[in-house]
Amino acid sequence: MVHIPQEMIEKIRSQTNIVDLIGQYVDLNKRGNNYIASCPFHEDRNPSFSVSQDKQIFKCFSCGRGGNVFSFIQEMEGVSFPEAVQKVAEFAHVPLNLDLSQDKPTQAHSHLYQIHQWVAEFYHYYLVNTKKAQPGLAYLQDRQLATETIETFQLGMAPQNSDLLINLIQEKGFSQEQALQSGIFYLDQQGQLVDRFRGRLIFPLRNQQGRVIAFSGRAFLDSQADQAKYINSPETEIFNKSRLIYNLDLARPASRKLGYHIVCEGYMDVISLYQAGFENVVATMGTSLTVNHLESLRKIASEIIFVFDGDQAGQKATARAFDLVQKLDQIQAKTIKIPNQLDPDEWIKKYGRESFQKLIDQAESFYEFQREYIKPQYQLNDDQGLAQYIEHLIQLISQIKSPVERSLRITDLSRTYQLEEAMIQEQVNRQILHQVDQTQEQSQVVGSATTVDLSPRMEEFYSKEALQSEKTILFNLIFYPRAWQFIEELDQPIVLFHPLAQELFLIVQEYYYEEGNPLPLTQVTDRVTDVRMNDLLTSILWESEKLDFNRKVMEDCLATIERAFIKQEVKELSEELNQLRLTNQKNKENQTMLRIMTLLRKIK
Repeated sequence: MVHIPQEMIEKIRSQTNIVDLIGQYVDLNKRGNNYIASCPFHEDRNPSFSVSQDKQIFKCFSCGRGGNVFSFIQEMEGVSFPEAVQKVAEFAHVPLNLDLSQDKPTQAHSHLYQIHQWVAEFYHYYLVNTKKAQPGLAYLQDRQLATETIETFQLGMAPQNSDLLINLIQEKGFSQEQALQSGIFYLDQQGQLVDRFRGRLIFPLRNQQGRVIAFSGRAFLDSQADQAKYINSPETEIFNKSRLIYNLDLARPASRKLGYHIVCEGYMDVISLYQAGFENVVATMGTSLTVNHLESLRKIASEIIFVFDGDQAGQKATARAFDLVQKLDQIQAKTIKIPNQLDPDEWIKKYGRESFQKLIDQAESFYEFQREYIKPQYQLNDDQGLAQYIEHLIQLISQIKSPVERSLRITDLSRTYQLEEAMIQEQVNRQILHQVDQTQEQSQVVGSATTVDLSPRMEEFYSKEALQSEKTILFNLIFYPRAWQFIEELDQPIVLFHPLAQELFLIVQEYYYEEGNPLPLTQVTDRVTDVRMNDLLTSILWESEKLDFNRKVMEDCLATIERAFIKQEVKELSEELNQLRLTNQKNKENQTMLRIMTLLRKIK
């Protein structure tokens, strides 16, 4: 991680006008003291994105995102905090001499990035400008790829003879060792460098920052029929197959705005859909979906639509992908089943954009897909097979994250097979409890992760009143010395209900004492590098003219937070009580009921 001195961060922020910076990305219109626009982070029909020049912060009143110049770049560009600081410094023309002592891997890898970028440019030039590459260019044109699309994806072709590229590589100053480290070349039996991709069409593979880090080469000639259809770069110090998502750098703005990703299997699927206007499309490079892939996608948009091939292999891949999604929180998935066993590239070319959009609009949920996918496993004509199928459906329903959707599926199953709804509900509850028993440790990990999400979807689990009280307390601490006197007089240290708010409190507290109490603490924004925490902090700062310090309000806020902790404990005990009733443990059941009643008296 690059170390940037705090003083330099503050200097860069102070010399950057947030209106000018954001104006490079969206069309801002002045309204009163602020500037408004359609939010660049989601599909925003009515402008809800506001920028304050006075406070040097932004906030979307629809999706809740907010922050300063650094967090805006983090969100828009999908980069780390140090990278965002670097980009803002370049915008503000502030010289930034980074301490690279902790970033030696990046220095060591610089030649790998350079050689990949140069070779990508060479392959592309060879494709579009030489006679020998005409068969490759004709093939892409036959696949209905426009010239602009070929340019956008920097598609290329490798010469059949490696000598030209190798000679040029050496002229550029790259050593044989560096060429081998890149994975683009290998040594033949005579010890000579050979281009791994010779004679193939080239798909450059880029990381999230848009830097070429690997290649995939496709065979396209009849004479290559006995060769592998695709060959990829081997893994290197800058290329990890399980982490790479093809086209994520180009898809990020559209995915963020629309709120979902389209995930395909192949490069041509991505390129054809992108050309047709579906710019939020990515692919997993022909490999199975991994947790790393999902984590990267979740940071940009919380919904995924899987568009794998319509054949049996594609359906198996979809089932595996759904299984992985079900293990993660804060992400939803649907799928499209393309008719006639076509792949996305074939469908879009045969039926067009509007037809594909209809498929997206009709995308199936996890349960809808699995309900049909598992049918062939059972003999539905006899009672035993049907019973086993229904039991499998009940298990699937228990895995649905949304309580509302679970209820709808239970009702649907009851009506379809004339079963008692209460019986299905009981079986679903048993399955849920069984899953908790089997994965208690994992559940605790997931639980700790979900508590930091303050989005509207999670507020059914965490007290809205507590969140508002926490914001009030933090607001007072940022602006009023008497708020610090108040908390210093308390018998116990403050602990806020939401972990994200508690973490922000600790940052504000550290800044207050470290900097010698320089209220207002509005420059604490420079200390906050987490995007979600910036959303919370911005929502607090935006209200800065609307409140005055009031000791009674602070006391009421602390009482509200205490009630939230009690309600949470009651919720956990109630779940424990249900499990005790199922296992008929009367003594423990009575003790738990007594504890619940005692807690409830405290909040009445």
